[in-house]
Amino acid sequence: METIEHKQRILSKTLKRLNQKEHLPKELISLLGETAALQLTAHKDISIQLPDLDLTGMTDQVARGDSFLTPANLPLDRGHIAALFPRLLDRITSDRESLPEAMVTAAGQIKTGLADNTLDLDTAIDESLNGPGPTMQKWGEQTPEAPAALNFLVRAALEPSLSAAVTALVEWLGQNGINTGIRQSGACPVCGSLPYILELREKEGFRFAVCSLCRHEYRIRRLACPVCDNSDTKTLKFFTVPEEPGFRVETCDQCKTYTKTIDFRNLDRHPFPALNDLESLTLDFLATEQGYSRATLSVWGI
Repeated sequence: METIEHKQRILSKTLKRLNQKEHLPKELISLLGETAALQLTAHKDISIQLPDLDLTGMTDQVARGDSFLTPANLPLDRGHIAALFPRLLDRITSDRESLPEAMVTAAGQIKTGLADNTLDLDTAIDESLNGPGPTMQKWGEQTPEAPAALNFLVRAALEPSLSAAVTALVEWLGQNGINTGIRQSGACPVCGSLPYILELREKEGFRFAVCSLCRHEYRIRRLACPVCDNSDTKTLKFFTVPEEPGFRVETCDQCKTYTKTIDFRNLDRHPFPALNDLESLTLDFLATEQGYSRATLSVWGI
């Protein structure tokens, strides 16, 4: 298992590469970098209570492509989230010089709403997990320059708790003889969400997906669309560009979506998927120009 120190070194190297890309806003890089750094140090003192799961038929359930849970019943440490959320607000509102002005202003408004109880954090968490509702809509209207600010901040505060929950759940299922193997479906076996990015690993090029919600990393079929599970190779393509070594775009002509893939096997790099997604932003523009769309938001909820 990677240590926090190792992940911090990977984060630092990834941010260095990002800052060398002139087309990427430096304020956005700072925002995501500072948030990721805070998340890494917050992965402790989390208490996860696993739900009671009926293991009967779960192996068959996994083989069908179903998930263990849904976003609504993921086990979370809401106390940890409630403690981390204001820390994120404090970090952002105290760094007006290097972070996006619109996000700093929105974080200030959200901080006030949290203090005067006009923002209910539990409701915001539920909506971030299950889809936008009146709370996200309200705060999007109140922070028009950064309408996704609340979802970004809630997702950021959720990450350490979600990561701990996924780790505990997968370990517990493994101890009970249940594992995902190679998924026939692209959807996350833990929560059922679609992946936001893929990664090729080892000499054989094993294909792993990273969940757009819980960030679980799981192995999927090499030749199939991770969105619609189409396996007709005549309608599955990919492209690369010399300017973005280590990345490729996989497209599906059946559902007209694309998914980016990290392939650092021949490079002196380690993946940090949440930031590699931004690092390869040029490929999003190219895929869109070719008529494909992305099936999910980024892991940041924006």
